[in-house]
Amino acid sequence: MKGDIMKTYKIGEIAKLLGISAETVRNYEKKGLIHPYKEEETQYRYYDIIQINHLLNLQKYQKYGYHLNEIKDIMNYKTMEDIEVSLVKREQDLVNEAFLLNLRLNSIHTTISSMLQAKSAKEGCILGERPALYRLQYQKNLELLQDERIQQEMVKWLRYADLPFMSASISKESLENSHEEFNFGFCLNQRTAEFLGIQQNEVVEFYDRCPAIILYYEASENTDRIKAMKKLQDFVKEQNLRIIGDSISKVIFARWINETEYMISHLVWIPYEHIDK
Repeated sequence: MKGDIMKTYKIGEIAKLLGISAETVRNYEKKGLIHPYKEEETQYRYYDIIQINHLLNLQKYQKYGYHLNEIKDIMNYKTMEDIEVSLVKREQDLVNEAFLLNLRLNSIHTTISSMLQAKSAKEGCILGERPALYRLQYQKNLELLQDERIQQEMVKWLRYADLPFMSASISKESLENSHEEFNFGFCLNQRTAEFLGIQQNEVVEFYDRCPAIILYYEASENTDRIKAMKKLQDFVKEQNLRIIGDSISKVIFARWINETEYMISHLVWIPYEHIDK
């Protein structure tokens, strides 16, 4: 047996060294990634130092995100150039994954920031800025919009459901006249949308960054909307402002109050300009 020339180790020793299970080592064998020595009578498996090093190298590629079948192909490549091509592609994949992870972290961070801002706005309207946004409307008042283009765009957006935020919008006219009409949709900040390939089209609107009145609004069946709109109108008058566009909100929290009443908390941006005195 070759073990007489080179020291060999049992599968349990290998598993302990690598911090994996013996079953994982056996799976490597089933996939054809390693070829242990077998004792004819007992069928016990043994591994020498070359196979151990091969396993260590194999695990590195697993950490890179390769599947076992892909690693098997890599191990069978004849030249370093072949492996280089594969690694260059994997490098770009990891860069994209890292960027996407950063977008997810940013999504969480901005939601936390919006909640903190909402606490300030609870006491009354404040002045701030609306970020640059892409917006997809899928609901008008209490009905879904039956449009194939919207449905196709929704599928595209929801591939990354953790990145868009839900958003209500009320027209400038409705804000000024306290009408009940509104629409609902999704928003993505500009940087995230452009990374995901979202562009302005027939159903996706782009809203540039702008100064905005910020207010906190809790919507439910029992919300006094007239009172909330009056608070906005009073603030506009006191600050000598003019509303110049539709409101856009960010849903920052939603929950059931009881079995029949649903509450949605909005951070609302309303574009404004100062009126010359």
